[in-house]
Amino acid sequence: MSSLRSLVRRGDTGGLSPLARRVAIALAVLTPLLIAGVAVTSLRAEAEASSSAGGLASTGASAAAPSLPAAVVNLDQIVYLQDDGTVVAADPSTPNQAGTPVAAGKLLVSELTAGDSGQGFTWTVTDAGTASDGLTAGQYSAVVTIPKDFSAAYVSTAGSAPVQAQLQVQTNGANSYVTELLASALSANLQAALADKATQSFVTNTLSAFTALNTNLATAADGAGKLADGATTLAGYQGQLATGLAGAAQGGTDLDTAVQGLAVGMRAIADGTTDLPTYAQLLADGSTAVSKGVDITRGQFQDRANESQSLADRQSALAQSLKHIYDTMDPADPNREAIGTAAQDAGAIAVDQGLVTVALRVDYAGVDTLLAPGADLVSKGNAAFAEDLPLLTTTLSEVADGTEKLAGGTSSLAKGLGDLSSGAAGIATGSTDLATNMGALASGLDEAVAKIPTYTDQQQQTMATVVAQPIVTQQSDVDALPSSSAAIAAVAVPLALWVGAFAIYLLLAPFGRRELASTASTFRVVIGSLAPAALLGLLQAAIVAIVLFLVGAQPAHVAGSILFSVVMSLAFVMLHQGLVALFGQAGRLISLALVVVQIAAAAVIVPNGLSSPLYTGLSSLLPLSHAITGMQALIGGGSVALAAQEAALLVVFALIGLALTLIAVTRARSRSTVPVPAPSRASEQARTPSSAQPA
Repeated sequence: MSSLRSLVRRGDTGGLSPLARRVAIALAVLTPLLIAGVAVTSLRAEAEASSSAGGLASTGASAAAPSLPAAVVNLDQIVYLQDDGTVVAADPSTPNQAGTPVAAGKLLVSELTAGDSGQGFTWTVTDAGTASDGLTAGQYSAVVTIPKDFSAAYVSTAGSAPVQAQLQVQTNGANSYVTELLASALSANLQAALADKATQSFVTNTLSAFTALNTNLATAADGAGKLADGATTLAGYQGQLATGLAGAAQGGTDLDTAVQGLAVGMRAIADGTTDLPTYAQLLADGSTAVSKGVDITRGQFQDRANESQSLADRQSALAQSLKHIYDTMDPADPNREAIGTAAQDAGAIAVDQGLVTVALRVDYAGVDTLLAPGADLVSKGNAAFAEDLPLLTTTLSEVADGTEKLAGGTSSLAKGLGDLSSGAAGIATGSTDLATNMGALASGLDEAVAKIPTYTDQQQQTMATVVAQPIVTQQSDVDALPSSSAAIAAVAVPLALWVGAFAIYLLLAPFGRRELASTASTFRVVIGSLAPAALLGLLQAAIVAIVLFLVGAQPAHVAGSILFSVVMSLAFVMLHQGLVALFGQAGRLISLALVVVQIAAAAVIVPNGLSSPLYTGLSSLLPLSHAITGMQALIGGGSVALAAQEAALLVVFALIGLALTLIAVTRARSRSTVPVPAPSRASEQARTPSSAQPA
């Protein structure tokens, strides 16, 4: 308790040199300017860059407005919209593919980079891997991914199965909570801008379909008129057909008279064919001779087949003898190999001769079963022909007489049939025109029906949903914090503990006068002076943790967050002890100025894209940036290893503070005129201030 009272008495308030006092006064005067300058310059650099940038920057934004860096990944594939509403994927092997090309992904990229929907962001078109790495590293504050089926879904309202086009917007909550809010606004802008275009396209296509329906119905009406004209023409040709049929009837009468004289004509034919029976008899005799020759050939085939079979049997026996000789010969006999070859050749010859025998027997069977019976049938047929031919000649004589009269009747019939043919031709032409016009009518009506869409109840519901909201954005966060309270807590806790350490050393001195005058080592003096401040820092960390739990900002790693808060508090207390110990009142002003600089450098309230590179480059050199990064990892359920790494860096900053305090105490002791023995309390009260304070 006496140590705490000693620290409250401000052992660091010794007299300052004139130069030190001037520096402290200058820092006090310039502190508001430093805070305002950091706040302005943290945004100015990006605003100037935005006003001078071209290319992918949004042209609709104000030249002075800052823009966040964002990436767009276009995976969309071009499709071709057919006249019937179907969607066909692009085929690189087809140079002039049918249909209307649709590249909705390129339309979206243009809307982002050159339109009004991407305001507030500076867009970079890149690939998926680069965008993901840039989002994780904080290079991009948001990534918009256009899927490969975006164009197909975008124009799906032209068909019978519409679907909503999907967009993916990714952010990294570990970089900035403000960035997540801006990305949400971006999702709404993209959805609204493209939805208007898709709805306009649907209405245009619907009106176009009704226009095409009107045209096709007009074509059908015109075809119906032509159909009526064709029917009139057909009626005229039907009259001609009746006249032609009357002439054909008269010709039929003449034909009947001519047929009566046909019998007389055929008698003349009979007279001309009197020699035919003689020729038929000669043909019958010749056929008999052929039949006998076939019988002789059949016998020859039989004999040759038997002889071939006998030869094959002898060849087979010879082959067996040679093989027996080969088997019984001495293997060393030089003639043995020749005998073996001869045995094989004899066997092959026997096989071939057997095949010849089979062929001869097949030939015999063909002659015996086919040729011989056929020749016999020809012979019998010719004999019957010779017997019946005289009757034929008599009949032909009678037919010849009637043929002359038939010719006269055929002439009249031909004229009547000619008229009938002309009428039939006219009917055919009229029927063709009728069929053509009916086809045009049917085609026109079919096209009209095809242009009128029909939908089931489910399709109607789906169509209404897609037309009302054709574009849907899916926002995701690669390292999202669990809630807005957690996002604020990840920044507020480190900042609160920093301000708490600042407040502790507004109340306490970094070391006491008694400790400086004691015989204890410099290290023990520093640790002894640090202990009360460290206890107050731990108490601050405990109170902050309890309040955060009460308001609902519960971290994913509870134990880790508490331990990390303890490390933060001790590191900030030790660093403030060193600053105040070494620089006195100026150290407190430095701590106050560092608060604003570290907030800008941490890029959590002001996103990376809006922070000046000067401050983002300082983030790795300032303790508050590491404290915020570690708290974000533990509150959001991120990497514990990353939090441990940041805790180790905070320990380094704590050691730096300890080193500064050691330097300050060493310097104070070297300048002190106080005797080495520790004075009593009464003598300390009686001592003049100038003799007890360090120079």
